[in-house]
Amino acid sequence: MVLALPASELEKMFKKPDVFSLEGYTLAQSLTLTDAQQQASWKIQDSLGSFQAFVLDGVTGSGKTEVYLDALEPILKNQGQALVLLPEIALTTQWLERFKRRFKREPDLWHSGISLKIKRLTWQKILAGGSGIVVGARSALFLPFQNLQLIVVDEEHDDSYKQQEQSHYHARDMAVVRARLSNVPIVLSSATPSLETVYNIQKGKYQNLELTERFADALFPTVDIVDMRQQPRQTWISAPLKQALQNCLESNHQALLFLNRRGYAPLTLCRSCGYRFMCPACDIWLVHHKQKRGEHLRCHHCGFQQSLPNLCPECHQPDSMIACGPGVERVSEEINQLFPSARVLIATSDHLVQAQSMEQMVDRIQKREIDIIIGTQVLAKGHHFPFLTVVGIIDADLSLNGGDLRASERTYQVLHQVSGRAGREKHKGKVLLQTYHPDHPLFQALQQNRRDDFYACELSQRQSQHFPPLGYLAAVLITGFNPQVLEKFVSTCARLAPSSNDVTVLGPIPAPVARLKGRHRWRFLLKAERPLRLQAFLKDWLNHPQIRQTQGALRLTIDIDPYTFL
Repeated sequence: MVLALPASELEKMFKKPDVFSLEGYTLAQSLTLTDAQQQASWKIQDSLGSFQAFVLDGVTGSGKTEVYLDALEPILKNQGQALVLLPEIALTTQWLERFKRRFKREPDLWHSGISLKIKRLTWQKILAGGSGIVVGARSALFLPFQNLQLIVVDEEHDDSYKQQEQSHYHARDMAVVRARLSNVPIVLSSATPSLETVYNIQKGKYQNLELTERFADALFPTVDIVDMRQQPRQTWISAPLKQALQNCLESNHQALLFLNRRGYAPLTLCRSCGYRFMCPACDIWLVHHKQKRGEHLRCHHCGFQQSLPNLCPECHQPDSMIACGPGVERVSEEINQLFPSARVLIATSDHLVQAQSMEQMVDRIQKREIDIIIGTQVLAKGHHFPFLTVVGIIDADLSLNGGDLRASERTYQVLHQVSGRAGREKHKGKVLLQTYHPDHPLFQALQQNRRDDFYACELSQRQSQHFPPLGYLAAVLITGFNPQVLEKFVSTCARLAPSSNDVTVLGPIPAPVARLKGRHRWRFLLKAERPLRLQAFLKDWLNHPQIRQTQGALRLTIDIDPYTFL
């Protein structure tokens, strides 16, 4: 027997509903994904129930978040649990908006801004298996999931995933370990993957999912390099950038000026005798601040601050203090002089102390109440502002200085990410990169969009020195209040270091920041080609009775795969 139904009834039976309900979730119909996005989501979903490491490698604005949100849908349908790690609390605002649009409720949050009461309730909920999606900072990795089915590490390259105090670990790497132990897939998402991740792709350990096009036909921004050697001195805004800002304001669009330096100026000195203001507890220059909490000098490491005196403490000359170098507040001062009618906002960790501050800032930008945003790396990634069309990078050379082996990689990642804030929708974007080294290969790679060539060059240089990811490092930091006792103990450690053909010991030397929060600091750096050799060496060396018994008030810290060399 054949049952005939009217066409209208058949259409109702097979029509996909706009929403459907789960336990506490209402899933709204998602955006239509591109073919590349859909293929990536399906591969992640097909791997549910087994371990597989995916790298969601998509250009800025390619819709990586939509891909893994789509992959979360079957987990919610099956009452499973999933964890999404974000590197900073500042990124949660717009991410939560996307999540709420998709699932009609908020996920459970876990980060330092959450009260102990909420954390206790969330912990108990997760332990009982009742929480679907948890989004949080690196510490969320250690929550007691009972039915974990997927882990996502967004902006996996970000340094914030490295725990630098107390127990040293990298949340990205620990997330891979947890995914393997839990036998679930993990997604590492980034427009600029870390060299460690790129190397694991090449070795076949991770599967690469590429998104090479921006979502909704948005165009990539053009990148112009501004040679600051040809610009007038003591101006932080070059003539080309000034013109681009003028055009941007006339078009009723928004601009972002990026400078990864808080405050007004990084150094204040006396023009008469050269006296420099230093922190009494750290070997660090005090940073000049003007706007937050009034004009003062502050140490960004220990928090010490003092007012700016009228007389030089050394030569007692009046009004002889001058600020050297720009911070975001000084750039803001120049912008206010150039464009007095523009609505300017400064966005740094000083100004965005609470999550509500970030929410309010994002809301003001999206409502187009702000014309020019001046900020640090809190705005370099993850944010989507439809009318932001101009990005000016004030000092592109800033983070290339120093002895950090990851300096070039980090600089490329930050500049690439902040450049990606421009032109994310229908309006064409423009990036102006101000530098005193316009021929530097890093800036040429940014301008010509040759990321893979830059990474290949970096990997080759690391390989020649056996540096990570083609070798292994460990830092041993020894600190103490008494410099004589500390130096004697460090000499003892150096003398007792075992002889090894597999491990090279560099040092001891005073740390680049030789005193921090009142403690003097010395460093060793260990290199090895295999990690087990490094661990065995450290155990044999630092368990020596003379080292264990002599420490007293000294503090010894071991950091495997260090990310800071200060």
